[in-house]
Amino acid sequence: MSVIILSNKKLSYKWLRFAVTGIEALDQQHQDLLDQMNRLKEMLSAGAEHDDVGNKLQELREMFMRHFDDEARRMTACGYPDFTAHHEAHQIFLEGSLLKTITDIQGQEGYDLAALIDWEANHISRFDRPMVEFLLAHS
Repeated sequence: MSVIILSNKKLSYKWLRFAVTGIEALDQQHQDLLDQMNRLKEMLSAGAEHDDVGNKLQELREMFMRHFDDEARRMTACGYPDFTAHHEAHQIFLEGSLLKTITDIQGQEGYDLAALIDWEANHISRFDRPMVEFLLAHS
């Protein structure tokens, strides 16, 4: 598979202030996920072997699963009212959105890392921030 990265190959994704939730453990998990996404980007940019990319994707998936499990435990412990929608967003992501492949105009298949980063940023803004507000108010 040819690798296409829809982002600037020379830049890494940075941890931005908007992503801070206020719960240190969750923020650290988000930072660790971003670090791993940057490592994946570097691997793809360097033309890593398909098996190595597959291993990194599996590692990233496992990190997301641990993070989502942590969030689920926190939401359940506090009786978070939007648990179902938040949990469903996690499941949809794990079932098909972790790293979508795309096809460019020449028919080459590749990975859209920008979409992965966008998903993470949007998820933090739309789901994690309201969850954290509730958790902090009810703990």
